[in-house]
Amino acid sequence: MSNDRVRCVDCHEPIPSDARVCPHCEAVQPSPLVDVAVVVAGVFAFAFGLLLAMLTIGTSRLLGFLLLVVGFGLGVGGYTRHVDRQAGRRAR
Repeated sequence: MSNDRVRCVDCHEPIPSDARVCPHCEAVQPSPLVDVAVVVAGVFAFAFGLLLAMLTIGTSRLLGFLLLVVGFGLGVGGYTRHVDRQAGRRAR
């Protein structure tokens, strides 16, 4: 199998790598840009939450800690989703 073909996430049939819809089962294929957007949003939420938590008092500090937790979760979750998807492609 050539490098320009990947497998569908639902039916696992080989499809072209640039296809957004599987020709076999018509399932929409996930975009790798979503993973990148989640990680970038997580990093910005983490950084902004860190600033709020360190430089403010009261409710804004609590909001900063909340953004720290959410940002960390988004960043790590997006990265592990990307790593899992890459491992799934190599295993097939």
